[in-house]
Amino acid sequence: MTTAKTLPKPQKPARIADNSYQNLHLPAHMRTARLLEKWLGVPLNLIEALGSYIIVRPMNWALRHLDGLSYRLEETQLKIVLQHILFPAIMLAGIFIGFAATQAGASLQSITTLALIPVVIGLIVAPLERLLPYSRNWLEGGNDTSVDLMMFISGAIWNGFSKYLIQVLLLVGLVEAMEAYGHGLWPVQLPAVVQVFLFILVKDFFRYWLHRALHEVPFLWRFHAAHHSVKRLYWLNGIRSHPVEVVGQGILFAIPYALLQPPAEVIMVAILMQLTIGIFQHANIDLKLGYWEYIFSIGDNHRYHHYPNKEVGDSNYGGEFILFDILFGTFHKVKGERPHDRIGIGTAPNYPMTMAGLYIAPFLLDQKVFGPDQSEKEKKAALDPE
Repeated sequence: MTTAKTLPKPQKPARIADNSYQNLHLPAHMRTARLLEKWLGVPLNLIEALGSYIIVRPMNWALRHLDGLSYRLEETQLKIVLQHILFPAIMLAGIFIGFAATQAGASLQSITTLALIPVVIGLIVAPLERLLPYSRNWLEGGNDTSVDLMMFISGAIWNGFSKYLIQVLLLVGLVEAMEAYGHGLWPVQLPAVVQVFLFILVKDFFRYWLHRALHEVPFLWRFHAAHHSVKRLYWLNGIRSHPVEVVGQGILFAIPYALLQPPAEVIMVAILMQLTIGIFQHANIDLKLGYWEYIFSIGDNHRYHHYPNKEVGDSNYGGEFILFDILFGTFHKVKGERPHDRIGIGTAPNYPMTMAGLYIAPFLLDQKVFGPDQSEKEKKAALDPE
């Protein structure tokens, strides 16, 4: 193993200003929307504030202690090895743990399972992001983690609501009618691992077309913009989605469930693997993925997807696999290029970052209120006179 290159001793990170933990609100001149965000969002705003002091600040303080080791890892053989093996190793571990958990009776309907997932993943991935960051600009994001934790919990609730809607909209009859055709379709004779990835692939076909529509249909983009409003990519914000998108996705995904009828344990492990792949979509970890990026929708593929300009961002729609992007001409990857870390919505840099604001924003008639203010336009003009 080579020794670490001599680097200047990293300086102690500057103390973050208290106001940097304040999430961006809806524009003040949108009085009705701002009042809704402020007063109807009181419980949400309170939880955000508590999350800042109880979770985010202590977590950032603890993780900063890894910065020195991170600099020492630069240009070492150990870092190169880690960059190549982390993704396949964690994927294999996820499969093993998934099947072991199902045999032990774990269920995604279990509150305990739901609570443990972000804790366990965070304890593994958050330190890795600090040790092997793709971008040091993405290491801390104010109080975005509080909102993302709330989005994770609310997402589970809205998923449950989508199942209720399926019943209310009388889609249960359709589901039951499809079940009769589905019993013989699923290849239960295949190895369980193959079944898991086959189910993810089938589901990803539906996800691809939904995701593409969310980008290319202006009305649907209003709701998907909540996901693209993030200013950095890190392990948790892959689940930041507006409830309308979550519910619509839940109803759509009922179709492959009902038609194919895979075994319950296959579905459970498939969902856990989707979460694992999703972590690597957004994780701020500088990995050497090689051919994996031509199989899974991870790494640089998804960094391009979050580019602020739609010419690049409207690509790489795959949820877990990148296959359908390659087949339908929406795959984007520049060989030898390292994507930059300036992400977000180019036409809406002032998109709200509070949970209440994210809920309200799609319903505002004038979406231009999230556009750049005059000072931002002047800065852009100075950098790009043309």
